[in-house]
Amino acid sequence: MHAAIKTLTLNEPFRIAHGTSATRQVLRISEGQHTTEAPFVPYYGEDPQLTLAILNQAVLPEQLPRTAALALNLLRHDIIGHATSKPLAAHARAKLGAPLHSSPPPGCRSFSIPDDLDVFAEKIRLISKQFRVLKLKLGSGDLSLDLATVSVARHTAPHAELLLDVNGGWELSEAALMITKLADYRPALIEQPIHHRHGVEAWEELRASLPGNAPPIFADESVQTGADIPALADFIDGVNIKLLKCGSFDAAIVMIAAAREHSLQILLGCMIETSLGTTAAAHLAPWADWIDLDGHFHLSNDDFTGIEYDASGTLLMPDRPGIGAIPR
Repeated sequence: MHAAIKTLTLNEPFRIAHGTSATRQVLRISEGQHTTEAPFVPYYGEDPQLTLAILNQAVLPEQLPRTAALALNLLRHDIIGHATSKPLAAHARAKLGAPLHSSPPPGCRSFSIPDDLDVFAEKIRLISKQFRVLKLKLGSGDLSLDLATVSVARHTAPHAELLLDVNGGWELSEAALMITKLADYRPALIEQPIHHRHGVEAWEELRASLPGNAPPIFADESVQTGADIPALADFIDGVNIKLLKCGSFDAAIVMIAAAREHSLQILLGCMIETSLGTTAAAHLAPWADWIDLDGHFHLSNDDFTGIEYDASGTLLMPDRPGIGAIPR
């Protein structure tokens, strides 16, 4: 087994409520012809070099960093998939049963918090020709900019489905007012409006302050695994599920099952990662209501090919076993 760190270069800086990134790093683990990937995300605080040192130990510790745990889990599934000539989705089907939908949700494209609203409007205009689901990053620290961002997107792409991702960037005292104002722009959902440092009580308070016709509210950072879902289920309408948050493909399956058990919608997401990472996650797309699997679009050095989107933004899976992504 060989482990290495790859630095990813973004096409342009990407800004969310947590900060701005121009580069990201991913962990790559290879064994024979099999290679898997897990991204390092700044707000999780994992050190790439320390992770490598742990993986180079003669005996691996029982508790691994989440990046290492995910990459190793995907490596095992990729090896099994090639041995059985089945894709990762076959493992999901064995655990979750048949998908709820006959086709995967439409593809989505994400947009950084804008610096220039005119430039932003042009990006929306071009990308909405292919993708009818657009994810807008909010939580800029300037509520008027957040409102203007959604207004520009809605007027530029009047028929698009808008997913609004705040990344915990609003104070609890601001969230209900912002959600009420943004309802006029018909968002399909509003994700993580308050910071994950707030406990369940804050989500309960937020829900109580919203009108009954408020847009669907999704939790992201506040829900790391399936075990976090029951406490929040009464106060949210859906959850964002990401492989890195869960720590494994198997844990993501458990999280999907838990969400369904509590009648919650599912947004299947990703981090900024290459097509190797987004393709692995995409095997769970048939069990999601929404997908946000475009991390590789933000890169200038994506060195794998896997999932694609057709002219109408429909997700196309590779017809190969295991993860199904291959080096370019």
